[in-house]
Amino acid sequence: MSQVEPSWQRWGHRRITGAGIGRLLLAAWWLLDRVVPKRMDHWAFFGHPLKPDQLVENARAVFEQARQRHDLHCHVFHRGGTPPLGLDPAGRAHVWELGSIAGLWALARCGVLMLTNSTAMDMSLAWRNGGFSAPRPAMRRRVVVNMWHGIPLKRLFALANPAQRRHGDRIRSRRLERRHYDGLVASSDVDSHAMAAIFHPIPPSRVWACGLPRNDFLLMPESQLPADLVESLATLHRLRAGRRLVLYAPTYRDASVAERLSYPFSPDEIERLAQVLQRHGAVLGLRGHYLANGPVALASGAGHERPFLDLGHEHFPEIAPVLRASWAVVTDYSSVYIDALCLERPVVSFAYDLEHYRDHQNGLLYHMGLAFPGPVARDFDALINALDRLLSGDGALPDDRYRMVQRIFFAHADANSAQRVIAHTQALVDARRRR
Repeated sequence: MSQVEPSWQRWGHRRITGAGIGRLLLAAWWLLDRVVPKRMDHWAFFGHPLKPDQLVENARAVFEQARQRHDLHCHVFHRGGTPPLGLDPAGRAHVWELGSIAGLWALARCGVLMLTNSTAMDMSLAWRNGGFSAPRPAMRRRVVVNMWHGIPLKRLFALANPAQRRHGDRIRSRRLERRHYDGLVASSDVDSHAMAAIFHPIPPSRVWACGLPRNDFLLMPESQLPADLVESLATLHRLRAGRRLVLYAPTYRDASVAERLSYPFSPDEIERLAQVLQRHGAVLGLRGHYLANGPVALASGAGHERPFLDLGHEHFPEIAPVLRASWAVVTDYSSVYIDALCLERPVVSFAYDLEHYRDHQNGLLYHMGLAFPGPVARDFDALINALDRLLSGDGALPDDRYRMVQRIFFAHADANSAQRVIAHTQALVDARRRR
């Protein structure tokens, strides 16, 4: 904002935090949004639903390509007062505080919404009294694309276990809006069928097996990466200091069971793990889920003399540099291992609570024997043995089963998924204009 900007314009950019005036403003915006003409060359992108100062993953990858086009205006909406970190708004790009008059006016004019989760999550505004509200945009007057962040291995939304499905659908508008998505990204034909079922009642014809844009950051040459991702990659190389980096990234667990089911590594187990890593010239990078309700207990064993690194989201918001720097990936049921298959990294599952996770938590879309191409360790001893064999060179190269899983989850092996999403979206915009 310019220092000579009139005071009324400065006030228009100010974030509104009071619940009373905020809800009144959103009610007025609901009416305004239904009459303001939409600009189909104005595309809206949104900060991460739970990390509102970050534009990451699929949204970031598509934004980086779209902002280079001369026929598009890209609008990035953030919440909480801090613009997205590392974002270069060069070109026809604009960054707005969503919870301001100026931000809401810009959103009302956008004819294309590029969602990362849902309107309720992407646009949720927090008030000083602890409450939340969100704008409710007119979906039928826009082209709306959902760029869901990953390839789900676990059951979500319409396919979730009954209790979790009821919890997820408690916000009725979130379930109903799925039928109005004009596009939903998927990685392959198999993944598109799963996504159509998860996002029911979206018509299956609107699910695009175009690849996930976030994986462009895995496959493109380093020289083409955004500057902040190049910097993150350089930092990771310094941290691993010539050692092989094994990433440990467990998935989200329901808050009611997270404390009980976050694996409680004992001091003896931490010591045994450290010995295996040091013997093979390796280091373990710890990256818990961003919801942080299942702490990685290994963090207590970290130290300058220990082969453990903190690779949490606060240090490395994007997963791509972490995966590019990793030699292998250990997880439980997180789809981060599927991303690792893009880079042909060895993968290990530490599935210590498989039955409970399958029957009482999120549950799994695929049988682990089909969808996971590496060792599935059911206890700590099995994990140690799998890592020892892997770091010794046994099973580190992709075999026929590994190739089969790659074919299941990836329809494209290039760095052009963001461009395909843009092309699909532009085709919808052009069709809307011809009406």
